[in-house]
Amino acid sequence: MTIDIDILEDEKVKCYSFMVQLSVEDYLNMVSRTFENRGGLEGQRDTLKTTTAIRIRKRMVQDIEAGALIPPIVLGVIVSPNTFSKLKTLKDRDSFLALMQEIDSDSISIIDGMQRTTALHEARKKKDISKNKIRIEYWIASQVNSLTYRMLVLNTGQVPWNIRRQIEIVFRSIIKELKQKSTFVEILEINDERRSSSPGQFQADNIIELFLVFGARKEKIDLQERLADEFMRQDFIESAANSNFTNIFYEVINYLGKFDRAIATYKDENSEEYFKDGNLFRKSQPACVGFVTAIGLSVLGRPGSDHSSERQNEKWNQIKNDADQMLQRISSHSNEIRDFLDFPTLNELIGKKPAKSNEREFFLQAFKTLIEENFKVDNMTPCWRAY
Repeated sequence: MTIDIDILEDEKVKCYSFMVQLSVEDYLNMVSRTFENRGGLEGQRDTLKTTTAIRIRKRMVQDIEAGALIPPIVLGVIVSPNTFSKLKTLKDRDSFLALMQEIDSDSISIIDGMQRTTALHEARKKKDISKNKIRIEYWIASQVNSLTYRMLVLNTGQVPWNIRRQIEIVFRSIIKELKQKSTFVEILEINDERRSSSPGQFQADNIIELFLVFGARKEKIDLQERLADEFMRQDFIESAANSNFTNIFYEVINYLGKFDRAIATYKDENSEEYFKDGNLFRKSQPACVGFVTAIGLSVLGRPGSDHSSERQNEKWNQIKNDADQMLQRISSHSNEIRDFLDFPTLNELIGKKPAKSNEREFFLQAFKTLIEENFKVDNMTPCWRAY
């Protein structure tokens, strides 16, 4: 007896699991279309460097050629709320696959099974396995947050990936949602030749780091140290447990853009200092990291001592209210922006050791002070001197 389609609902993170059977040909054609704008399928796999990894891949290809079944490949799909509401009504495989054909390719990611996918690709070159059947599990959500949480908690891939690699899988969906929800920020894609030069412009490859430091609530991330990565994974899981987590992050980036635009009116063309004009955030990724991490700590709680979802939302609403009042003060006193920013003090302190070698911590302490003062400071001097 053949099961047409298997459907389960994850009520915790508002996500559906659809298990279907596809032919190898149909599956590879689908993922090839998904990745055709990302350098092709070949460009997606990590380089296999170790002897063990190369032997495992070779054995997997040989097993597939011999007709072996492989574990289900897991695809993550982000859909609109309207499409998500239709999932309950789907009853068969054909109606489900027809709906998947309508999904933007940027919204589909291989969550678990990249090595199996490339093994299938290699095996098909050597032997006609096009009609062979494989199981595909689709995790479908209307928010990136749901997919991130499920991926970090449940990923059982054969090749261990660090948390940055896992977040990068859903990165395009994060950027897509951020563009839709952040009116004060312009994201410059990785293949965009432009650099951040106008207020509110940020490079896409810097956003993923801001997402990581926000969830981990640490200004420095050592992903090469395995234990540190495991602790960070747990911190991120706790953060993503709040269904509003990614929405808060998008709003934080929006406020980063608001402040970048607000201080852009400051011009000091005669200065030769590092920080001049109103380009604090566009000039310095450490400043962005400090801003985002400080808010993450205040809103989400310290790692290991997380606030409840209700408390997180309450803290964020308070920060937004305080930040809005500060932005209003800056707007109404734009002629005094030079004195308010006090870049001379910033440049003097940031140019000295140990601040020079610890810029991220310097800015983290600066913006933690700003938050502790409820954004009610006459100028930024006490913030710059907090380190």
